Amino acid sequence: MSVKRRIGGLGGSVLANVLQVSTPKLSSEQVVANEKRISWNGAQTTVVVSYTSSTDTLTVSAAGATHSVSPVRSTLASTSQNSAYLYFGGQIVWTGKTTHVAPPTTNMEVSLTFQSMTLPHFDPIIKDIRVYRASDNSLVKPTDTLAPGTPVRVEAVLQNTNASADGEQFPLHLKLLGASHGKYPTVGVTPTSGSVNTTTGQAVTLVGRTETKVTFNATISQANGAAVTLGLQLVDDSFGGTYENGVTLLAAKPLEAAPDTVDPDNPGADAGHAFHYARFPQPNGNGWNNSPVTVRFYPGDFNQMTLTPSGASAVTLTGTSPDWVQATDTAGTTLSAQAKNTTTGAVSTQKAGSVKIDTTAPRLTYRAVVGELDIDDSAAVSSGVWKLHRTDATGAVTRASSVAQTFPLSAAGDGASTKTVLAPAPGWYVAEDAAGNLSAPLQVSVAEPPAVTRPDPTGPDAPEPAGPPLDPSTPVPDPTTTESADGLKHAVINETISEMIDPSAPPFGGTLDLATAKKIIAYRYSLASNAPGTGTLTETTELLDGAGNPLSAFDTTAPGTCLIRHVATDAQGNTTTINLTYQLTRDNCPPVRPIQPVDPTDPSGPTQPGEALTPDGPVVTHPDGTQHTEVSCEVTEAVTRGTMDAADAEALLRRHFAVADVDGGDAAITVQSMKNAAGDLLSAIDLSRAADYRITYLVSDAAGNTTAVKLTYHLISSHVPGVVKHPEPGDSADLLPGDDPLHPRPRPLDPAFPPQVAVDSTQHAVVEDVIRVPVQEGVTLSSADARSLMQRRYTFTPEGGGTTTELSLALADGSGAAVPSIDRSHPGAWGIVYKVADASGNTITVRLRYLVVADAPSVTPQPAPDGSGPGGEAPGGRDPLPPTQVDVDSDTGLTHAIIEDTVTVPTSDDPMTPAVMGDFLKARYNVKSTLPDGKLDRSPARLYRDDDARNALILSLAASQPLGAAEAAIPGEEVDVIDRSVPGDWLAEQVLTDSAGDTTTIRLHYLVRESTTDVSGGGNGQGGNGQGGGSGNVSVSEAGPLPPSAESGSSRSWSSRIHELPQTGGIFGPCPLHVMFALLMLLASAYGLSRLRQIRAERRWEEDEAAVAC
Repeated sequence: MSVKRRIGGLGGSVLANVLQVSTPKLSSEQVVANEKRISWNGAQTTVVVSYTSSTDTLTVSAAGATHSVSPVRSTLASTSQNSAYLYFGGQIVWTGKTTHVAPPTTNMEVSLTFQSMTLPHFDPIIKDIRVYRASDNSLVKPTDTLAPGTPVRVEAVLQNTNASADGEQFPLHLKLLGASHGKYPTVGVTPTSGSVNTTTGQAVTLVGRTETKVTFNATISQANGAAVTLGLQLVDDSFGGTYENGVTLLAAKPLEAAPDTVDPDNPGADAGHAFHYARFPQPNGNGWNNSPVTVRFYPGDFNQMTLTPSGASAVTLTGTSPDWVQATDTAGTTLSAQAKNTTTGAVSTQKAGSVKIDTTAPRLTYRAVVGELDIDDSAAVSSGVWKLHRTDATGAVTRASSVAQTFPLSAAGDGASTKTVLAPAPGWYVAEDAAGNLSAPLQVSVAEPPAVTRPDPTGPDAPEPAGPPLDPSTPVPDPTTTESADGLKHAVINETISEMIDPSAPPFGGTLDLATAKKIIAYRYSLASNAPGTGTLTETTELLDGAGNPLSAFDTTAPGTCLIRHVATDAQGNTTTINLTYQLTRDNCPPVRPIQPVDPTDPSGPTQPGEALTPDGPVVTHPDGTQHTEVSCEVTEAVTRGTMDAADAEALLRRHFAVADVDGGDAAITVQSMKNAAGDLLSAIDLSRAADYRITYLVSDAAGNTTAVKLTYHLISSHVPGVVKHPEPGDSADLLPGDDPLHPRPRPLDPAFPPQVAVDSTQHAVVEDVIRVPVQEGVTLSSADARSLMQRRYTFTPEGGGTTTELSLALADGSGAAVPSIDRSHPGAWGIVYKVADASGNTITVRLRYLVVADAPSVTPQPAPDGSGPGGEAPGGRDPLPPTQVDVDSDTGLTHAIIEDTVTVPTSDDPMTPAVMGDFLKARYNVKSTLPDGKLDRSPARLYRDDDARNALILSLAASQPLGAAEAAIPGEEVDVIDRSVPGDWLAEQVLTDSAGDTTTIRLHYLVRESTTDVSGGGNGQGGNGQGGGSGNVSVSEAGPLPPSAESGSSRSWSSRIHELPQTGGIFGPCPLHVMFALLMLLASAYGLSRLRQIRAERRWEEDEAAVAC
């Protein structure tokens, strides 16, 4: 215990006296031992009171001081008392004032708090409990079997286990714990001798650490197979402390049921031991069976089992009569079972259970008028309605079938005898009761999906108009209806409505939200249920984009499409879905979109189409359905040399505006008029003078929709830098008449079209140029080389002097894709774009088409087998035939040449096929590629009829285009074979192609003639007579074999055309007129050939002039 005092903060003392009193009153106190003064300073100290039994000494310790009283027991005995009190008192002592007695204080307080009380050498235990048969004193094991009434002897071993308990004595009592004790109950055994009981118990004294045995007799009283247990308790006489222990004398003999997995008819070796009976079939989760129930006993540990059903006599099941059967329906038969071994006397625990059987299936009835489904499970024994299944027509309830509804069951697993389902969905149904009985399948009639009609606009509930006007007589589109596996019907109606945007007043103020979408649905559709019952519909509306994603709102200021989806569901679950597509169009007139810079700060940079021009007024719809509108716009450009006719005016519109139909397809542009500021009609606009003009266009699509464009065209003074080109020496493409090929004269380059004027008033022009350079293997043109070329080739002259600043330099391939350098190893078309600006921001862009070209394959006539050739030249001195036409493709840089040649051959019975002609051409000409790899491909020869009518057409076309182009345009009738049996004019063509794609077309005029003299062969080789022509012998092997009759020795006999003419003269020779006719024919042929050569020369000079101008 501890003592606290409060005495003004001064030191103090406590007087401890041991007092013997007969009553706890101070008036009768008697001092047994003298007082001891104990002093301390502070507010609290601990007082320890101990008693030593061996010396009979009571000791009090506090504040470092000790006071002992001895002997205690003899002193108390002398006063005939067995108890004493410890008295504490105290007083104030003033420090340093020993002679002065202080007056009593009013604030002194002494209190004691009990902390603990112990027996330090006392640790008792019930060390062991053993049971012996009284008959033979044999030890009873828990697995033994003792019949009720068997006498036994119980022996308990007690001990004080404290190591310091040396001869000390501690009095205790041994008691019996009751049957309700939570840990060590006494069950199934009753003491018959001794004083060990649940009340007073038997007195026991433990001395030192010596074991003490307590023995008493008892009788086994357990008769139901449960465990026999014994619980004992030691009670300390000094302080009443308790110490408990217990033991299981006999283990329980449980009655075990067979697991669900055991086959009752083949239970296996565990039957009778691991389990003793089986109930089958097992009840379902609700505790019900829907068939008779059997309980079967398996002998083993026990040889009989007594089964007692409620309301019936007990039945004993044995190995020869193991079954008990409940065959009739029952709402609940309780069962009690206990097994016994009549040989050993062993008795099992008791088992209790119940059996509930319902073999009657529920019934389904559908009342279509009210749309209600009744489930009835009324019967003498009813487990109650549990589930309603949706099935197919077979009524099979499987995992695939769905549970339409589950009804609640009581805690005992019973349901209501009847249930009603309101407005079931169409389909097949099966009811199930709590016992698992299934009804016969019943089909609920299928109602049609909700019907959709047009609302009555004159009715009292006429909806508010919303969206495009609706003609009430317009029928609702026919629905597409499907039936799902559960029997429900689902209809889908698709409809599309369109509305044209009025820029000044867009539909719905510019936004279509969900609330407005619902109004559109209400305005266009009225829905009603076809299902029986109340006819209530559940309706939902969604606003979706074209991909089906939810929208909070739809922008109605721009063309677009959204979807309004409305779904109506009746009480059965049938649905009707309305998919209303709302299309918003601006109109069908072709849009005209200004072409604007991608970067507004770079007016001459890349461009893109902007928003379409807004119509000047409303769109007009004609009776034929076509739509028409007008737009106005302005374009400002700077003056340049030249004029602009209608074709140029169309190019002007396309240069500044993207024109197409509403679907992005082609649209036609018609220039209706060009007028000056005074309104005078013009056939062309003078681009060299600053003025204002009005150009009117009509843009039309294939359907006849039109947009009239009123373009105000401003021409202002030009301020773009000028460009002077300095042609490269030897560049024949840049030569003008009178130019020295080694020193071509500089010449100005005009813009390809009038300079554009940007919003910031800066001007921007584009000039185009072309240069041809020869192929050089292993050579590339870098960006630095290209810059040097552009700065060497062009001089820029800003208005008013000054300098220009380079803005950009770009290299590109033929498709326009950027490249780091230009490869000159093979023919190709490239581009160099160079842009400069003057101090005011005006720019000039040079687009140089850089063509890397190679000469087309060369064609050189082979010498004849006898050593002579056309023109009579020696075999080794032939020159390649000069082409009659050379074109360089500006898109690819490839060179395409045409070589003309003529050969005359005699008639023959042997036809000339393309294969034979190919061999002939191969033998006649030596061909060669100008590229380093030398590769060359010959196409198969093609044969044509070359008649007078074709020549006449070629002559007429040659007046307006190159002769080669005119000849190519009219190739003549292609044939499979040349008939050499009769005279005729033919044309053979073969194309030579090098590895880069440069081509030379050999065009051989193949003339078949009847003659008895040597046949002539001509060509446009340089060794003949006249420009590009020549004459010479053609060997028989080249022209084709002659008939044997035409050959005589080493000479050749040729038939003369003159000799083939009808002869009117006598025997002295042919008719003189025939000679004249022959001369006229020769003169006409010579004139025609001369004229063709003259035209070729003129056109070649014109082409050179055009190339220089470009």
